[in-house]
Amino acid sequence: MKYILCIIYLFFSIFGLTFMKIGNGEGVKIIFQIFGIKFTIPSMVGYCSYIVSFLLYIIVISKFELSYIYPVISGISNILILFIALLVFQEKITFFSFMGIIFIAVGVVFINIK
Repeated sequence: MKYILCIIYLFFSIFGLTFMKIGNGEGVKIIFQIFGIKFTIPSMVGYCSYIVSFLLYIIVISKFELSYIYPVISGISNILILFIALLVFQEKITFFSFMGIIFIAVGVVFINIK
């Protein structure tokens, strides 16, 4: 069950970040703005998703050792965000970004070795 919570956390986190980025793009109708933060329909979906992910994160870190779960979840999240940036936003992946993914993946594997 606790691993399912991790997957749900990752989904809401990635979904939230993606929609925050979409909502702050050009041509999106701004509903209102506070302190330079744009509130659009997509960005508000992103903010709500990210709040849910934060609440799930609190539950997740209470169920695992922090020194184990934080690097694993952060690494997986970084890798997924890079792929979303590549696929959804057509951002370019550099050689160093690719090498960073490899290092993160290897680090996640090393952390999982008991």
